[in-house]
Amino acid sequence: MKQEFIEKYYLGKEVEIDIGGRNTYRGIAAECKDGVLSLKWNIKEEGYTHINIESIAAMWKILK
Repeated sequence: MKQEFIEKYYLGKEVEIDIGGRNTYRGIAAECKDGVLSLKWNIKEEGYTHINIESIAAMWKILK
């Protein structure tokens, strides 16, 4: 997945990301820089997950 594509369509949106395997990541696409996507989450307290863009197999917006 290309950084420019993520910046254009997903920044500021709540997304779910599949990097292959059994786990997915969910959060708000907060920043995309230097090949890393930062997902902001707020489960019990605010935090971030950082994902290498090259590892992303699929990404979609969460529908509300």
